[in-house]
Amino acid sequence: MRKHTTFLALLLALLLALTGCGGSAAEETGSADGSADSSAVSSVDPGPEEGNAFISSQPEEEEPALTAADVYAMDVGTVLTAEQMEGLDTAELFFYEEISDQVFARMDGVSFGADCTTAREDLRYVRVLHTGFDGEAHIGELVVNQAIAEDVVEIFQGLYEASYPIEKMLLIDEYGGDDELSMEDNNTSCFNFRAVSGTEHLSQHAYGLAIDVNPLYNPYITSSGYEPYNAGDYIDRTLDFDYKIDETDLCYQLFTQHGFTWGGSWSSVKDYQHFQLEAE
Repeated sequence: MRKHTTFLALLLALLLALTGCGGSAAEETGSADGSADSSAVSSVDPGPEEGNAFISSQPEEEEPALTAADVYAMDVGTVLTAEQMEGLDTAELFFYEEISDQVFARMDGVSFGADCTTAREDLRYVRVLHTGFDGEAHIGELVVNQAIAEDVVEIFQGLYEASYPIEKMLLIDEYGGDDELSMEDNNTSCFNFRAVSGTEHLSQHAYGLAIDVNPLYNPYITSSGYEPYNAGDYIDRTLDFDYKIDETDLCYQLFTQHGFTWGGSWSSVKDYQHFQLEAE
């Protein structure tokens, strides 16, 4: 009987010891208030590489394509890249309109002086594209007589479609109405109420009926000299050089097809930049 009692006591002590160890393990995995320890819970947190991979997989938003209205809102002289030109109907970018108050404010007192006898109502503002010497599309402008506005738009559209190079095309008012400065800068222009150089006779430019194209490379030559002053390398027309206008040139061909005469064919003087229609 004593042996049996002793055996039961040992068994009870063993059970108590085992129960105490289990309690310690439970306390180690629990918080002070008996709740589960969050540090013991395994979680999946994507690393920086996984996060970046997710972000970079999102498609980039494409910029909306340009419209004719967008181009119209741009400043003259703006250069349009090939990507910007994609999808544009270029025919909409060649047009003429009446002289707006905004345009006239640039002309008033400059190309359109106080003594100007050409009526504002007889003039039109022309806006076109032209291929610059850099090969890109540039926004250009002219003021012309309404009698030639449609022809001018067609001519410059044909030149653009053939990638004919024209360096600049700004109103001469950007040069203070100074024809010499405009020519020196190789600017293509039309209306300017002024006399023929060295005379008191009104030029056809005074009526908006004459256009000078790439004037630096196609100077005005008389027996006493030439204009502009920096065109000396282009006086000898027997030489072959870029931007030279002659009878084989597309500019000559398109203007003459529309009834213009070319100053390069005159006998007393030579004005290789100049195309005009006579005032009626």
